[in-house]
Amino acid sequence: MGRARLTDAGGTQRVRGSDELVLEIAPEAEQIRTARLFAAAAARHFNVDEERVEDLKVAISEACTNSFRAHQSANLADPVVVVAAPVENGVRYSVVDSGDGFDPGSHAEPEYTPPTGIFEGSLGLALIRTLFPGVEITRNAGRGMTVSFVVSASAGDA
Repeated sequence: MGRARLTDAGGTQRVRGSDELVLEIAPEAEQIRTARLFAAAAARHFNVDEERVEDLKVAISEACTNSFRAHQSANLADPVVVVAAPVENGVRYSVVDSGDGFDPGSHAEPEYTPPTGIFEGSLGLALIRTLFPGVEITRNAGRGMTVSFVVSASAGDA
């Protein structure tokens, strides 16, 4: 069974600010639920309206599923890191992986429902972009990718 580790800002080198919450999870499908619960708890901690929490959980599921697939295809056991950091009027979520990565500028997502139906991870970045249009996808300095987006504190700011 995989491990999940929740640390405060002082618990890991990846954390830059004392208000950030960090979750490190094994890249295993059963950890998706842990990532969703973490994201929702962090949103509530930072006073995000409950109306935004469901969209957040979907986006985190999609981002983590993509990261887990990247780790599996590169045969990596390194943890995937989910960071929640307060920003003006909301919370910035980042999902950081160590996979092979891709060129974010040339990555095209389908704009349709896959023929096999909708399932976790099937709509990926296209769904995240729909829920949070300001999503940022960047290549990490060493290896891997980071998917970041801001969840507004109130539903009216979305």
